[in-house]
Amino acid sequence: MKSNLLSIILLLVSPMAWAGSLVDSLAGKKIVFLGDSITQAGTYVSFTSYYLQRLNPEKDFDIYSLGLSSETVSGLSEKGHAGGRFPRPCLFERLGRMLTKVKPDVVFACYGINCGIYKPLDVGRFSAFKEGVARLIKDCKAAGVEEIFIVTPPIYDATTKEGQFNYDSVMTAYAAWETSIKEEGVQVIDLHSAMRKARDARTEVFSKDRVHPGKEGHLFMAASIMKGLGVEVPADDVATIQKDPLFVSIDRLRSHRSRQWMRHVGYNREKLVEPQPLGETETEVAKMQTEIDELRRKP
Repeated sequence: MKSNLLSIILLLVSPMAWAGSLVDSLAGKKIVFLGDSITQAGTYVSFTSYYLQRLNPEKDFDIYSLGLSSETVSGLSEKGHAGGRFPRPCLFERLGRMLTKVKPDVVFACYGINCGIYKPLDVGRFSAFKEGVARLIKDCKAAGVEEIFIVTPPIYDATTKEGQFNYDSVMTAYAAWETSIKEEGVQVIDLHSAMRKARDARTEVFSKDRVHPGKEGHLFMAASIMKGLGVEVPADDVATIQKDPLFVSIDRLRSHRSRQWMRHVGYNREKLVEPQPLGETETEVAKMQTEIDELRRKP
């Protein structure tokens, strides 16, 4: 089943409503990925960057991976979150600073799995999620972001008996609402539906803890995003990609830049991290990117 994973992806991701690839609209732009712990882990961002750079060696892609663990756009938090140590952070505590400091042209945002706080579908919680997504779009546009990609949440990877509550039903509702968004400058990539269908076709989980996908799940996310951009990716497996020196270099750049820019923007999670100087980060990133370009553009 694993060997055919990307073939399954290409069959299951919903066809695009627009013709051609959107990759050209990303080239030469500052691209930010926002999300929760899955985005902070960053592996799907590295896979996405790998495909963009590998398949388009003459184009430049300037990617910032700025996810924060536990984060929501709903502003909600369950009682006793993290053992009662701190409530879930909300994106809007840091979004304004990020938009001012990074000045992105393109934003990818993947939220939802934390926004329902692992409870049944509820009008109030659903409204808070909708309002959060709407505010995200509004604030990004006000800051001059040209294109916003809303990525529907990954699945809650649990098997339940008939009649039992399954939190993934909440994610299905959230994803269905997001796919109904029709707004200029906003595209929706329906990761959730594709991931749900792929999971139903296999016995092995994507996420051992039900929430956080393993490397294979992150690859699925990246391939789904690329499909949403109009690009069918090669059917490589995780092990093959991770051995590629190009991926190793891209992943190293993503990780380094993410750590430094998260501290530069600042955030409030378990404790307040005040914005810090960026220092030589972008000089270091430029050197890393030069090495990446040499790898992907060599004859």
